[in-house]
Amino acid sequence: MINRRTVPAILAKKFINDYDEVMKHYKAAQQIELTGHLLQVIELMQEYQEGNDDKLFKKWQKEELALAEKFKDTLKPYKAKSFQKYFQYDIILTEKDLYTAKEYNKLPADEQSLSDNEIKTFLLTCQKSLNNSLERIYLQEPSEKTQVSNEESFGETSDKDITRSRQMLAIYYLLKASFNIEHRKSSNVSDVAKFVHLLTGTKFNGLNNSEIYKKYKAIPSLKEGAELIKDLKFIRPYLESLEINEAVKMINADIEKALLDIPHAERKKYRD
Repeated sequence: MINRRTVPAILAKKFINDYDEVMKHYKAAQQIELTGHLLQVIELMQEYQEGNDDKLFKKWQKEELALAEKFKDTLKPYKAKSFQKYFQYDIILTEKDLYTAKEYNKLPADEQSLSDNEIKTFLLTCQKSLNNSLERIYLQEPSEKTQVSNEESFGETSDKDITRSRQMLAIYYLLKASFNIEHRKSSNVSDVAKFVHLLTGTKFNGLNNSEIYKKYKAIPSLKEGAELIKDLKFIRPYLESLEINEAVKMINADIEKALLDIPHAERKKYRD
């Protein structure tokens, strides 16, 4: 009979082995999306352990349905692994063959299901492994610099000066000045990021895969000093022409702040 202390590690290894088998059937973009989905499932299970909120299972079912709607018959290799069984902690020990039926029946009642600590360790181990796998997939993908002429430009016909950072800055000041929407105060950053995806025409494959989400969290301080000032001066005329004066005031104030990051002797060339 196996050492009980090794149960979470063995289960996590089986989970990742199943994951690796599934990934062989998909291209990089699909691997990224499926890995992100499984990470979301792990996070939902971690939340459930903390609060036992049954609504989280409904959310999981909804996400699985959306995945099936998108992938259709190509989802079969993923579904064949029945990942949901890993989170049925009262049957997982026999479902994944850690114990024979005879061994399982000899276990004390409280050991026939995973304990809270075992569940926590199992989920955390799976999460770390999936994050490592996601990073490996990203490293196999071409960088944005090889996909576009400018590292942040959008689309084949976009002006090379209209970068991702500048688009996000313009949206940030527009939302804050016109609607009092500030992602760290009045709104959830994930909701704003999804809106930015819509406005910029950028495909959204989940928050784990969203560079916009990762970058927007730092807006308006994604850059600093001279680089930030260049971006702010670029977007300012667009807001001035629309007479969104409150946004212009905010931009001017942030330019003054950014000047403080530049050596005093060099500030003159960055002033209006």
